[in-house]
Amino acid sequence: MDHDPAKLNIELSHIRKNWIPLFSVRRPVTVVTLLASLLVVGFIAYTRIPLEMMPRGLSFPYLGVYVPYPNSTPQETEELVTKPVEEMMRTVSGIEEMSTDTSDQGVWCGMMFQQHVDVDEAYAQIRDRTERLMAELPEEVERIYLRKFSQDDDPVIWFVTSYDENAVPDPFFLLDTHVRRRLERVAGVAKVEVWGVEQKEIMIDVDQDRVRALNVNLYQVIQALQRDNFTMTSGFVNDGGKKLYVRSIGRLPDISEIQNMPVGNRGVQLKDIATITYDIPGYRWFQRAGRQKAVQFGVYKTSMANTAETCGEVERILHEEIETHPSLAPFQFDILYNQGDYVKESIQNLVNTALWGGFFAFIVLFIFLRRFRMTLIINLAIPLSLLITVTILYFMGWTLNAITMMGLMISVGLVVDNAIVIVENIYRMKAEGLTAQDSAILGASEVGLAITLATLTTVVVFLPLMLMGDNAIMAWYMLRLGLPVVLALIASLCVALVFIPLAATKVTSSKPVKPSRVINTMLGWYEAALRWTLTHRADTTIIVIGLLISMGWASSQLGMTDEEGHINNFNVWVDFPSNNSIQRTYDIVRAIEDTVYAHAEEYRLRTVSTNFRRTQARFNVFLQAPPKYQWYDTLYQGVRQLLGIPVPRIMTRNAVIEDVKKRLPEFPGVEYRFGWQSGSGNNAAVNITLTGDDTQTLFELAQEVKRRIQSIPEVVSAEIDLESGYDEIQVKLNRELSQKYGFDPQVIVGTLRYALAGLDLPDYRTPDQEIPMSIGLQPEDRRNLHQLKNLTISSMTGNLMPLDTFADFHIAKGMGSIKRINGKTSIRVSAMTQEADLEALGNKIKHVMKDFQPPRGYEWQMGQRFRRLEQSGESQLFAMILAITFVFLLMGTLFESFLLPIAVIISIPLSFFGAYWMLYLTDTPMSMMVGIGLVILVGIVVNNAIVLVDMINRFRLAGYTRFDAILEAGKHRFRPILMTAFTTMFGLLPMALGNSAVVGMPYAPMGRALIGGLLTSTFLTLTVVPLFYVYLDDLRMWLKAMWGHSRWSSPRYPNGN
Repeated sequence: MDHDPAKLNIELSHIRKNWIPLFSVRRPVTVVTLLASLLVVGFIAYTRIPLEMMPRGLSFPYLGVYVPYPNSTPQETEELVTKPVEEMMRTVSGIEEMSTDTSDQGVWCGMMFQQHVDVDEAYAQIRDRTERLMAELPEEVERIYLRKFSQDDDPVIWFVTSYDENAVPDPFFLLDTHVRRRLERVAGVAKVEVWGVEQKEIMIDVDQDRVRALNVNLYQVIQALQRDNFTMTSGFVNDGGKKLYVRSIGRLPDISEIQNMPVGNRGVQLKDIATITYDIPGYRWFQRAGRQKAVQFGVYKTSMANTAETCGEVERILHEEIETHPSLAPFQFDILYNQGDYVKESIQNLVNTALWGGFFAFIVLFIFLRRFRMTLIINLAIPLSLLITVTILYFMGWTLNAITMMGLMISVGLVVDNAIVIVENIYRMKAEGLTAQDSAILGASEVGLAITLATLTTVVVFLPLMLMGDNAIMAWYMLRLGLPVVLALIASLCVALVFIPLAATKVTSSKPVKPSRVINTMLGWYEAALRWTLTHRADTTIIVIGLLISMGWASSQLGMTDEEGHINNFNVWVDFPSNNSIQRTYDIVRAIEDTVYAHAEEYRLRTVSTNFRRTQARFNVFLQAPPKYQWYDTLYQGVRQLLGIPVPRIMTRNAVIEDVKKRLPEFPGVEYRFGWQSGSGNNAAVNITLTGDDTQTLFELAQEVKRRIQSIPEVVSAEIDLESGYDEIQVKLNRELSQKYGFDPQVIVGTLRYALAGLDLPDYRTPDQEIPMSIGLQPEDRRNLHQLKNLTISSMTGNLMPLDTFADFHIAKGMGSIKRINGKTSIRVSAMTQEADLEALGNKIKHVMKDFQPPRGYEWQMGQRFRRLEQSGESQLFAMILAITFVFLLMGTLFESFLLPIAVIISIPLSFFGAYWMLYLTDTPMSMMVGIGLVILVGIVVNNAIVLVDMINRFRLAGYTRFDAILEAGKHRFRPILMTAFTTMFGLLPMALGNSAVVGMPYAPMGRALIGGLLTSTFLTLTVVPLFYVYLDDLRMWLKAMWGHSRWSSPRYPNGN
């Protein structure tokens, strides 16, 4: 480059020295001391900051109320419990949607609140309503449960133990004493829940024939047991100045006393009408793991415990103490899920990606700078900026988790940009003949304002991300993602202005480095392209319009998905006929397990955990984690595939599911469902919800919806949730006969419930433990309809008569559950699909439903996944518009102009051109991660345009013509623009190529969007932005000629401040 002292003096005359680099160069000891202090404090913060899977402190705007009411029909429970619950909960303020699910075991009422509602205050309101509600519910309702959701509601460790039933007579006592209680003493463990093993209890099995023969009133017997087996406080007395409390004890002392308890008035004892045993009750749910009888454990941590440390300690105790305990020798333990391992794996993935990104940034800088020491100084901005960020997060009380680590990873390629611009400018002035100190001060001062505004443009795009429309939960997560990036960028700005100028004065060499021949050649090509662009404006404009049109086509070809990735388990739900026997269910369960285990090696099977009862079963199939491929392994395999070289293939989860579907045995009346989410729903299903007043009408409408949905090729199967009900015996009382014989309906219903379903009595206490007690008819007396008809009922006058004397019996199809939304009955049609493009599937569903017209008062709507996807798109669009607005306003401050920011804004659609084409070419659908990447792209791509336009204005203020100013600015900024762009792109390369995920959400799509956008915006910014600068400058001069107003004059702003 030619050096003209006259031009240099003109340029320098417009530079105002910035006090920060001035302080840095003239106070080196102070700066070095500050650096050492940051390193010491940062190291302490890094070693002490907690490691978590997810950030702490999220309050979900959802609360639930559960009212147990077992052994009743859904219809009866709806009238007696559900409707009173709904009426009471409607008085709670701020409810957005209230849904209830009524089953034969009770009622679940879930309330979604508006985003602005204080969840703690809402919880207090609900607690007050439940206390008032108890008076309106049946006497059998003893307690109402309130549920407040948080991240700590899920177990951090889930493990199973299998054993031989014949070798362990009392598994509950051993596991409760030596496993549950021991783990609950671990620091950080809140509780340990156990499933699949029942405690022995005292069971009173009543013989109906003996009750009838001895003329005993069963209803009175039950009431007597509840009265006599109690402990209560009866006040206090004063004795010698001491207050002594009186406690009446009605607890039965031992089982013999229970057997000898009198029932009735004729000397009949309980043992005369019932068999009293101490044994394990019959299971409602059976648990298996590894094709053996099993017990499942869930370990929950306290809210402030360190996940990694707590899980590590639990795992250590399980292996070192529990598995080696002599009493637990018959048990085999297997940890199925350890959140601590996921935390370490996710964070290690992100750390490795960040390290590789930093390495690539170093290589790129060295290629451009060709000075090892200076390249090292610039790269030190990466760990120093990140260390400052972690320090601030630590003192804020935050944790280092998957979300904050992702923000730090995004920052890796961004934090060197400011240092690059300053170093490049310092070297340019050093090459012009200035001293080391003057070049450091003036070089940093000249671009100080520009890089500050450029940094702020990247910072402000995270503000709309943190808002994300009305989605408070997403905004909460985006704050945890965005704040680390913001802090890292601000830290990098401070590092660039404070430490880099001082470092430049110490490591710069007086010996000039010969410019790279490649860079000089590229610079020559760029100058020629820029000249052609400025002299062929119409042709360039047509090319740009063509590029933007092609961008629209590419974006239209992208699907949209909410699919998660890389979770190594899936579920199989099995529905059996209502008349199925438990033995047949057991045989089918074993057949399914054998089918899956027969291909264990092919599937990379780890274990199968099974929960089942007579009419339902759920299989949790756990696959081994795939090999921990690094990004370069993924790249290598991709290259081999492109070259047609065979690549060893590992079956994906979806491939395993499809293969299992083909191999599962067929049984009459048995239906299979597949997915990978706990609960009744799953991530392979999409739903359509129908709401209205009449259940039968809804069911008929749902059948029509099911028929339409099944016509879509991508839908594997569809089902109506109402179809999962059981055959039930409906008992209808004859009111005239029951009144004639003096029978109380409440006594009849109570006797039916107690006799058939049993009743829990107060616990029987011993010095060592509390033993549950229950009473009910013996199994032999409740096997068929004939026995039910002969159930003896006592009248108010003491007469005993069989139930069929005053009742009629009908067998009908009952409802599995009754669902209501905002007081209206609802039915859901679920469609099973493996289609990843959710937007395309939604359009097809809307197409087949376009002429569906339900009756007045009935309506249908797309399910939650579709609504969530639509809300996500709206939030991302809102964030995008807000980000562009903030960037525009900031640039108006820099250029003191309303027109010039438009020239910079044009770089945004140019970056979207590259982003959409990159997604299209890599077959990457739109997702939440892609949306976040596009918003971040808005703040990144304008940086180069800002520095370029700022330099053009500086040359024009120094006396250059517009054409020459553009050429000179382009040549001056060509190398730093390429350096910043390529360091960012290569810093993101491991993210874009890797197959890793954060909490099941793959982050490669975000990296691809960022790299594609940066790649095109870098080259197009250098040519298209100057073109639009000329257009807008011509418009400014035309407006000035028309109105002569000063606002259209040349931009004026403080030079270098």
